[in-house]
Amino acid sequence: MSAAGSFSFDDFSSPPPPRTTEVKVTGDDEIEKFESEFPDIEVPNVTSPPLQQLSQPPAFGATPTFAPQPAYSTPILSQQIEEDEPEVIKQWREKQAAEIKARDEASKAKRQETITKAERAIDQFYEEYAAKKERNIRENKEHEEEFLNNLNASLTQGTTWQRICDIIELQNSQSKTLARTGPGATDLSRFKEVLLRLKREGDAAPGAAGY
Repeated sequence: MSAAGSFSFDDFSSPPPPRTTEVKVTGDDEIEKFESEFPDIEVPNVTSPPLQQLSQPPAFGATPTFAPQPAYSTPILSQQIEEDEPEVIKQWREKQAAEIKARDEASKAKRQETITKAERAIDQFYEEYAAKKERNIRENKEHEEEFLNNLNASLTQGTTWQRICDIIELQNSQSKTLARTGPGATDLSRFKEVLLRLKREGDAAPGAAGY
């Protein structure tokens, strides 16, 4: 037999060739066309670091795992451009400043004047007080000297009874000195008459020369 049509027992020992049966589904051509035009895009899976690792600061000298992102912000002008004030406002401000300065100067002058008046009044008070004190001392000494002179003169003039009548200002029995009237009052008319009689007797009266 020929090679193409020959038969051999070796054919029974080799396994039969696999049979592939492809089943076509309606629409396979459109799916293949779509997949060929739009292939799948593989997105790598990015795993976020654990929360504990993010919360802990990196050790000294260690390389940080991520760098902080710079924050972009719109710049803000810190200072506003000053606008020129109108001339009327400037004049008003200058006038106000001048009035305030004038009031302050007037207040200072008034305060200084009050202080000066107070100091002058205090000085005048002490001067008058010292002068009055000195005058009172001088007058008291003069009165004392006059009293002593009168006392010495009265002791050398007249009798004892005469000096007694002068001291009690007894002129007659009707004098108001030592005179008391009313219920329970003592009648001193007899005592007055005795003093006046001793005064009239002069040196002849008993005890006229004193002790």
